[in-house]
Amino acid sequence: MRECLEMIGLDAELLDPIVFGWRYEPQIKHDFYKPKEVFCNWDTHAPLVCECKRWPWVTYLDETGHVRTLDPKILGSRILTTVIEKGLNHITPKPLQTAKIIAEVCEAWDRIASMIPDVYIRNWPSNEAAVKQHINYRVRMAVQNCQTTPMIDVMTTPEAKRQLEWVHKHLYISGADKAANTPTFFCKTLAREQALAQMNSDDFSLVVSDNNVPETPEQVVKQLLGEPPLQEFPPLRPDLPYLMGIYKAHKNKMRWLTNADGCVFSEITICLTAILKGIQEALQNVADDFYARAKFFGGKTNACWILGSTQEFAINLPDKITTIYTGDITKCYEAIPLEGDQGLTTAMTNLVNLAFPHQNHLHKDLFLIQKKNGELEAEWKPLRHSSVKATRMDPTKVIELNHFIIRNTYVRLGDRVWRQVRGIPMGFSCSPLWCNLYLFYFEYNFITRLARLGRYDLLRLFEHTFRYMDDLVSMNNPMILRFLDPDQVESEGNPFWIYPLRFLAMQNEMDNPFVNTDGSLVNLSAHFLSLQIQIIRVDGTFLTTKYDKRRSLPFKVSLYIHRDSNRPVANSSKVILGQVFALFYLINTAGGVVLEIDNLVECFVEKGFHRYALRRLILSGLDRIILTSPLTPVQAVLEIFFDIWREPANRPPQLDDSANSS
Repeated sequence: MRECLEMIGLDAELLDPIVFGWRYEPQIKHDFYKPKEVFCNWDTHAPLVCECKRWPWVTYLDETGHVRTLDPKILGSRILTTVIEKGLNHITPKPLQTAKIIAEVCEAWDRIASMIPDVYIRNWPSNEAAVKQHINYRVRMAVQNCQTTPMIDVMTTPEAKRQLEWVHKHLYISGADKAANTPTFFCKTLAREQALAQMNSDDFSLVVSDNNVPETPEQVVKQLLGEPPLQEFPPLRPDLPYLMGIYKAHKNKMRWLTNADGCVFSEITICLTAILKGIQEALQNVADDFYARAKFFGGKTNACWILGSTQEFAINLPDKITTIYTGDITKCYEAIPLEGDQGLTTAMTNLVNLAFPHQNHLHKDLFLIQKKNGELEAEWKPLRHSSVKATRMDPTKVIELNHFIIRNTYVRLGDRVWRQVRGIPMGFSCSPLWCNLYLFYFEYNFITRLARLGRYDLLRLFEHTFRYMDDLVSMNNPMILRFLDPDQVESEGNPFWIYPLRFLAMQNEMDNPFVNTDGSLVNLSAHFLSLQIQIIRVDGTFLTTKYDKRRSLPFKVSLYIHRDSNRPVANSSKVILGQVFALFYLINTAGGVVLEIDNLVECFVEKGFHRYALRRLILSGLDRIILTSPLTPVQAVLEIFFDIWREPANRPPQLDDSANSS
């Protein structure tokens, strides 16, 4: 593009404000993973007939006579097996299409000419022909210098298409739970049977007409499109969300989700997601104000337990830890009630009414703004703020949007529709925020209740308590188990309860807990998110190492994209270095970092990368990077690596110069 500008006598600096991007080819999961065909395109009234025993799959049958396996050889095709063994995130190499490349570059030039007036003015027909001829020449020269590429995409061969079509008639292929890139193969009939059983549970209610006849998805969508919120945020696709399952191979059962991608609620939930992020920001400010007041009265505590990442948790670790509690709110999404005084609707209403007055007191209001890239973002701005693309949101409007989506959590399965009457649908873009804010509602009420009761001694116990979604951690709090006792009376006068445990359930995740006779907890080892914490001295000194639940799974997990994938290898370098740099914020010993980097190298070696090229890349990256406040100094790790990674005399190829790079 710079050469083209210079050809017509313009400065190449005109390109500086323009960003060039690219599109990746689809991953192979788009060919193998067809949940809509399994869970939508079938008659729920027709009898389900399993044919697993008719086909040569005897070795893959479980005790119930159905196929449930992770063995890709079940596909019965060498081509398909070879491809899928590289992981569902693999991108098969494609043949070079010179004409298509020339067309895309010419299209890019035309767009530049339309954005920069000087280019358009000077781009008269004679120059236009010269520029296009130059593009044609440069592309063909670049293609000639390219390394060997395949003559055909293996996924488009007749054999692969024919075999994959036959497999899809009988099997449901998806990623494994906890390991999305690892393929699993599940009997299609069994998946539908279990989906029907899930929909007939107490969490769902079948949608029927006045004549007690089940309504079709088309009828429900027609009714929804008449609602004012959907008229204000019209959907691009009038489809209902549908139930789908992910095989939990380590527990031999399904995990049920709601696929809401491109559905009738997509646009309105995207809007609500942006708004709820703004609400959460305001509630963080509310909690900060409470923290300042409590600290003044001697009750220094943490009033907002919400975490955004493992790195944020690592940064907020105390200097000393004497005991640690970790727990999981089991089936949190499914257990949250939608209605009632402790339901999601009530919680969201009260939180919105808490956030807006606080920000209004600061002379700010919430505006929904559309960015240049088309994305929506909610920002608190002065009340006088006005913009063509900014829409002022008042609390009544936000509450109505929440109520509308909560009341209309319709889920499709086959040709019938159910409404979820308990739990948050796992699939809406706003669902994680609903879950986070629902739990924050009870946590903030608990903290303020302690202050009202004057129990600043108890407030101080929660200074190092945090939560990431449904995972809770509390450090230096030996009395935490008393607060999580489901037998506690949920009253305003009782300071010893946090969550409504008649709906929710806590599961302890500690390694070797010990409870004293007075109920105090002593636990010296636990994992939280990607962190394993081990207390090694009575004074509270502790070690942190990386924790990865996938290492304990009873099958081989596919993590990173294969080197043979049709993707620039330079991007793999960024992924590798990103994983390496994150370790310095998780592990507080140089030896621990070195061990994890070695494990990471072996993971990428299994994906086709050269071991010594990876080592040189990592050493070079560590030598250049400047990290802000890491738990482990980079220099200490480099010194160890320079000793143990001595390169042989014969230097191996660089990361991006092997014969099969993209």
